[in-house]
Amino acid sequence: MKTIFQFTAILAILLITLSNRGDAQFVEDALRLSAPNVQVGARSLGLGSVLTGTADDFSATFTNPAGLGLIRMNEFSFGFSNLSVGNTNTFLNQQQSLSTSATNLNSAGLVYTVPTTRGSLVFALGYGRQADFSTGLSFSGFNAKSSIIQAYAPDDSIVANPAGNLAWELFLANADSLGPNRYRWDSKIFDAVTQTGKVLEGGGLNNYSAAAGIEAAQNVFLGLTLNFISGLYSYSRNYYEDDFRNIYDSSRYPFDFKSFSLTEKLETDISGFSAKFGFLYVIQPKTKIGLTIKTPSWMTVRETFSSSGRSEFDNGDVYTFPSGTINPSRNEYDVRTPFIFSAGISHAMQDITMSADVEYTDWTQIEFKSGTAAVTDFSRYLLDLNADIKTIFHPTANIRVGAEYEMKDAGVQLRGGFAYLPSPYQSDAAANAQKYITGGVGFKIENAFGIDLGYSHGFWETSHVNYNAYDVNGNALSETKEMIKMNTLVGTLTYRF
Repeated sequence: MKTIFQFTAILAILLITLSNRGDAQFVEDALRLSAPNVQVGARSLGLGSVLTGTADDFSATFTNPAGLGLIRMNEFSFGFSNLSVGNTNTFLNQQQSLSTSATNLNSAGLVYTVPTTRGSLVFALGYGRQADFSTGLSFSGFNAKSSIIQAYAPDDSIVANPAGNLAWELFLANADSLGPNRYRWDSKIFDAVTQTGKVLEGGGLNNYSAAAGIEAAQNVFLGLTLNFISGLYSYSRNYYEDDFRNIYDSSRYPFDFKSFSLTEKLETDISGFSAKFGFLYVIQPKTKIGLTIKTPSWMTVRETFSSSGRSEFDNGDVYTFPSGTINPSRNEYDVRTPFIFSAGISHAMQDITMSADVEYTDWTQIEFKSGTAAVTDFSRYLLDLNADIKTIFHPTANIRVGAEYEMKDAGVQLRGGFAYLPSPYQSDAAANAQKYITGGVGFKIENAFGIDLGYSHGFWETSHVNYNAYDVNGNALSETKEMIKMNTLVGTLTYRF
């Protein structure tokens, strides 16, 4: 029974767990690891995350390491970020909202300028927060067309052995024998249930980085950053189906169903490596052009997953599965994220500096490299997903613009920006693109201390399905349509010496 349950648990996360548009959860996991959503440094955030052609402080380590070559003083900086995410969703014509927040160290770094007779040589060492996974979802509504029970045990379908199936173990489905190793599912719980759920996600990705920038020729700068990636991801879902309208009464025995609950938990440990190459050309003191190439991130993902269920019936019967101590399943696999190519330009006009970036990513290059788990064909399943990725995703070009106004006499800089990030999913529309409006302010004190604050407001639409069930037109029968609003505040303190 233990081995069968582990197989059931893995299928649960692949097929039943909340996943974007019904695609396999592991594909969404790979995308999560590939798309950074936190900007290192308050100045960059305030400018719409535009620094490819502008960077000249510690944050250049992560945006364009060639910009380190512009720094003329040693520098120490650190900063904190606060992320708050609001999710307002519509589920079966009912609307609910849930907000989550997280505060983390955003960056901490040291920049050292090597004395040179010509050009420049600058090293940087530090930490930067790459992504924050904090989010949540809460939903509830009466579903007249579907039940998750059919996702576990579709009525009239044939199975070889029902043992270990959650619906069968909880007496929510019968298995009628048709002969040796051949059974037909029998469950009359099709629809007319109240579905309720709450999902919480947390964790994030961190970069521990070493970088160098050099003026290779007059006004030509080159840079390299090596990133060692470490992170955690947590997921928990509490899902319920209830017969609040008493449709499944005693006359439907043995399907006098009252309630069903499902609890799922996932803990993930992430480690990996990536590099970034940078180029910066100062055409004239007022104009700079930057180019960067970020290599794929090679990541190893180690997951621990557990699930449990509980059923109640009108006659007072209560069943749980598994009984006793839950034995979690453990998976391990490798992910390779895509190359990211960026180009940026900045131009100063008196006291105003205008900047723009474009960033190209071919999301079809996401690739699963290997996998091990409690079931022998898990690796094969992951590798088969690589073919699905080619049809699910497509390349995108992110566009960012920003402006900075410097009040030199007061030592104050005012910043603003906008970023437009199209969705990697081929089927998504413009409403699913992430849009960010940003602003910020910076203060210089005696050319030694700098205080910067950056803020961004992001908004976009998305959707998730609770399990794989669709009508004849391909419409999901249990889907949340969500409006996401993300507010990020970053504060950075810098000391130059």
